[in-house]
Amino acid sequence: MRRFQQTIAIVAMALGAVRADAQTPSVQQVYDKFATAVGGRDAWAKVTGRSEKGTADIAAGPQTLSGSLERHQALPNKMRMIMDLGMIRLDQGFDGTKGWVDQGQGPQRMPAAQEKTMGGEGSASGATYLDPSRYAKATVDGKESFDGKDAWKLSVTTKDGDQITEFFDVATGLRIGTVSNGPAGPSTIYYREYKEFEGKKVPSKVVQSVGMAQVTLTVESVTFAAPDPALFKAPDSVK
Repeated sequence: MRRFQQTIAIVAMALGAVRADAQTPSVQQVYDKFATAVGGRDAWAKVTGRSEKGTADIAAGPQTLSGSLERHQALPNKMRMIMDLGMIRLDQGFDGTKGWVDQGQGPQRMPAAQEKTMGGEGSASGATYLDPSRYAKATVDGKESFDGKDAWKLSVTTKDGDQITEFFDVATGLRIGTVSNGPAGPSTIYYREYKEFEGKKVPSKVVQSVGMAQVTLTVESVTFAAPDPALFKAPDSVK
């Protein structure tokens, strides 16, 4: 009888493991649900550019700077972001090949590591960011709590060899965070308060923690159209 009970217990454990595996989605299933949640791949496939306006808050220790935010993107990887914080105006851009940063002392060439990130998977836009095949490797590690929500945890290796952890809300399918080790050190990004603009959902609040600093970007308006190409022209002084 004891041997029979042990056999039943082993079978029950095996069935439980199979059931748990069946409940864990594949990477593609996670991304399919994410794509549906933000408006569908067909809608995003039509996007060639994007402009956002809102506010920026940068907290470092006891001091917080607040001001306006303006951000533009054009496929495949061009970017321009301007934060006017009163005491300081931060301006950075990437023309597809080289990047620059201006913190009020004139434009300087973006560090090589940051340029690499700007030109790689981290800058994916349009429908590209809804396709997990852009990564060299991706696995679903299981379920974990992130930002107060049950989330699917994905471990990702980019084609450049960078390691990223992504979190997708189990209930909604939305991506709610990423953890990576970027040029400025370990970084955690929270994607919150998704809102719909022109039939597509984007996080209206993005909070990034790097070291002792925390940057909060609040998006108030989004336009899906190709921005003026002049926005992405690198300053003549940047070589």
